[in-house]
Amino acid sequence: MRHRLGTPGGTLQPPMGSSPLLLLWTADPKVVRSVETVAGEHGLTARRTDTAHPADTPAVVVVDLDAPGAHDALTDMRSRWPEALVAGHLGLPDRDRWLAAERAGCDLVANRGALAAALRKRLAAGAPRRGRRVPLFALADAAGRLGCVHREPGGRGVSPRQGRREPSKAGGLVDEPLAVYHVGSRFSACADRCPHAGATLSEGELESGVVTCPRHGSQFDVSTGQRLRGPADHDIATYPTVEDGGQLYLLVPD
Repeated sequence: MRHRLGTPGGTLQPPMGSSPLLLLWTADPKVVRSVETVAGEHGLTARRTDTAHPADTPAVVVVDLDAPGAHDALTDMRSRWPEALVAGHLGLPDRDRWLAAERAGCDLVANRGALAAALRKRLAAGAPRRGRRVPLFALADAAGRLGCVHREPGGRGVSPRQGRREPSKAGGLVDEPLAVYHVGSRFSACADRCPHAGATLSEGELESGVVTCPRHGSQFDVSTGQRLRGPADHDIATYPTVEDGGQLYLLVPD
């Protein structure tokens, strides 16, 4: 079930105006107060919400990583708003959960008491864009198709499947082959080479968002890159995408 957050006195309605939105997907009163102060300092409109799908596109999202369903909501937010700055807070230091949050798309993770200071520092430095848009394919081409719907060669144009040089739409800025999977209503782009022995992952079976390496059976979550079963020792990289104007775009570094 998706976590739903209650707000004392009801959900705050967005004020009139065009200030960038800072979305608070948290009910922690200490975090809310401190982050609302940071938002005011940087000209952002802070809005608390009880849904992960507000009508407006946020510039910044703050997520309570201790909340039930936070991981699923975070993954969905990252897919829905790939260019937003996403900050998550934890009640206690936990390295595994910290790394899991970063894999799921957090740009910034901090303990609840340190979040406001960390967010203030990031905003003062100027939150970087997550990347420029590179078109991959028309969404109509993937209509009615599930599983792997697109393969993209690496930055050097080498296709592990065919062993020859091919042009890369990503302009040489993605240095490994990647695959795009259509799972449910979401597209996920991730590395297409198994870190164990280099097999092409998209040639393996996909079930419930988990791809199995066709060579030795390692398993990975295609939305987060998390290794779920060996013999591979490492996660695989994931890449943010955005849907716009009937196209799927890959976001690559500027």
